[in-house]
Amino acid sequence: MSRLTVAGIGPGEADYILPAVIKKMKKAHTVIAAKRILPVLKELCQDVNSEADSENNKPVFLAMGKIKDTLEQIGEILSKGQDVVMAVSGDPLMYSLYRTICNDPISEGWEVDLIPGVGSLQMLGAAFGETMEEALIISVHGRAKTAGSIALAVAENPKVFFLCSKEQGPAWLSQIMLDYQMDHVTVCAGANLSYEDELLESGTPEEMVQKEFPSLCVAMIKNPEPHQIVRPCFLSDEDFERDKTPMTKEEIRVLILHKMKLHPDDVVWDIGAGTGSVSIECARQVPFGTVHSVERNETAVKLIYKNKEKFSADNLFIYEGDAAKTACTLPEPDKVFIGGSGKELSQILETIAAFSKKIKVVISAVTIETIAEANELLGKYDTDFDVIQATVGRGRKIGSYHIMDTNNPVMIFTAHI
Repeated sequence: MSRLTVAGIGPGEADYILPAVIKKMKKAHTVIAAKRILPVLKELCQDVNSEADSENNKPVFLAMGKIKDTLEQIGEILSKGQDVVMAVSGDPLMYSLYRTICNDPISEGWEVDLIPGVGSLQMLGAAFGETMEEALIISVHGRAKTAGSIALAVAENPKVFFLCSKEQGPAWLSQIMLDYQMDHVTVCAGANLSYEDELLESGTPEEMVQKEFPSLCVAMIKNPEPHQIVRPCFLSDEDFERDKTPMTKEEIRVLILHKMKLHPDDVVWDIGAGTGSVSIECARQVPFGTVHSVERNETAVKLIYKNKEKFSADNLFIYEGDAAKTACTLPEPDKVFIGGSGKELSQILETIAAFSKKIKVVISAVTIETIAEANELLGKYDTDFDVIQATVGRGRKIGSYHIMDTNNPVMIFTAHI
């Protein structure tokens, strides 16, 4: 049966292309690769004398085009019982076209082999004498990463390797280190690895922020003092500036935060923020993330600003206005808490559902109307949504006795939308 072989060819220099890849190409009917690498592959296969294209005993070399067109082309060749080698730069096991091929329905039923290659991150590590046992690997090439998530990764790991892009290169990474006061790290970067014009630089973030690199490059940040980021303990109600504005009670806040399960670099929305007590708690738990607090009441907004200043919550951003309209302007969240929707819960959930990824949504509700609405709406997005009822009683002294004053029960919904 015909087979597709996805073969890693390393950085592109002939010296780094494995003999196993050359052997496989020589036997294949067709070799597909990026246009710039085809001359090297043709030269390596020039001594072919059998087991190839019936007309000239050599494989047919084709330049890779758009992924969809290329996969259709491969499918046609395989259907004729002929083998194909797709040569990809670096290592096909690392952020490669291999996963794209496997995820495309067109490849269903294909026989696919893999030949690993020398990756650019390995080349960078070798250039600076750095091993990869403890390394975290992140791609910012065509993938959205917040500055906070980058800073968190570096803070918690001794080494982080990056596959860079034109906009998110070594200078961008270095600026993040400076923004988060992480000037004790070392930034290493490389481009055109193994070629005559190879470029290698290393230095402090302040030094490396000035360096320019080609769009296709790799970087490594070494942190001599990695440490796990610890979340702070919860605050008490009396810690906040609150005036007469309604505030989520501290016991309920603990349950809400538990349901949200925040990660230090999460992007969080707090809709109907009131005094901002939940916003502040979130901001303290996501030191490498951001919290976006929406409140339409002018008095409440002023209190949120006071609490932001009191707790030095620089990662908290405050928006005064209509919840549904404002939500449409906020950055893509990881977690959303809705404490008040102003009768716009349906529109807010529609905005959240429009994002491409699943987002955890936690809703607190006290009135029967809001409880009924949340129950109906969430069921459309997540049939397995979770709901708990919480009632908190607080002791109050009357003479020589104590009685329990019980607050209104609160329903807390948790769903993935």
